[in-house]
Amino acid sequence: MVLWERLEEFHLINNGKAVRFGQPFLLMPAMTFGQFGRGCGRQRAGMFFCMFEKKGCKMNIFKEMALSVYSYKSYKKFLGNKQFKVFGFGVVLMLIYWMITIGLPCMRFFLSGPGLMAELDEMVPEFELEDGILWVDQVIEYEEGDIYINIDTDPDSVFYDASEIRDFLSDYRQVILMDSEKMIMKDNRETNQFYFYEFGNIKFTKDNLLGFLPLLFLCAVIVLILMYFVMTALFFFGVIFVALLGMVAASCMNCRLTFGQLYMLGIYSRVLPLGIKALISFLPFHIPFFWILNFGLSLLILIFAMKNIREQNLPEVHGNMPGSGGYAYGSGYPGSYAEGNFSKNNGFGGNGTYGNPNNDQ
Repeated sequence: MVLWERLEEFHLINNGKAVRFGQPFLLMPAMTFGQFGRGCGRQRAGMFFCMFEKKGCKMNIFKEMALSVYSYKSYKKFLGNKQFKVFGFGVVLMLIYWMITIGLPCMRFFLSGPGLMAELDEMVPEFELEDGILWVDQVIEYEEGDIYINIDTDPDSVFYDASEIRDFLSDYRQVILMDSEKMIMKDNRETNQFYFYEFGNIKFTKDNLLGFLPLLFLCAVIVLILMYFVMTALFFFGVIFVALLGMVAASCMNCRLTFGQLYMLGIYSRVLPLGIKALISFLPFHIPFFWILNFGLSLLILIFAMKNIREQNLPEVHGNMPGSGGYAYGSGYPGSYAEGNFSKNNGFGGNGTYGNPNNDQ
């Protein structure tokens, strides 16, 4: 039985010199050199170590969020994450973004001040709708820009029908007109007119409206939750666009990554742009064409990440090494390491080919 052990770093002793491997490796104790062939029998160092790079390190989501912003070298480790973890990363990221941009402002609105019930009680005047007749205890008139509101329920004064005041309505984008008999509403180019008798013989007052407030609050919560799911779905759809641009950049950089790998990296590249977008949402003005900067920053992060991945994939050489084709550390290894076998000049003090115990030189 072969025992596998995970080590973050270790030292390999060669001729009294310690060679340090900083990257995480899997260490496999194998058989003694003599079991590989007579050529290795001269140097019985005790154990032969095969090194395999450990795929991915366990890391919590919040640490990954921080590293995705400032450490492009960490993106290679992100490729070792399972798909479910990457999906969870995107879900948590969007939950934080939703809380900052929508959740917290809504909570502050509902919880601050005297409360929504008290505010509506103060803002909404006393009214009564009964038998198709509306009564409001005061006249309300409001005009701001292309918005006009006029509520006057004096039975001796009623508005003309909507078809008769088209010229007046055309001056505004949004209009609400209410008298004792009817209501006229205009939103952009659509105009509607309703007579109160069409609602039947119902009685509806201010107290009835305030009684519906808990139901309205529940509906608002459901709408907010639905908004989160929609925003999350749009987030994962937008990463497809980032990954497609990343494929073009990877082709130009000669970086061999699949679309799935670029999609995973694209999710991590969205952390910084979404953070900036969340902060900008609190500004009192709108930045035009910000979506170009938004996705452009993700692509730039992806390019830097691919650059580091390409550099990390290059063979790392230390000391004098006349051979080529793999890993060789320290000046004590004059030989070369080729994938699949070792050359005759094996660098361990003897000749012979590893992996073929019948090859006697």
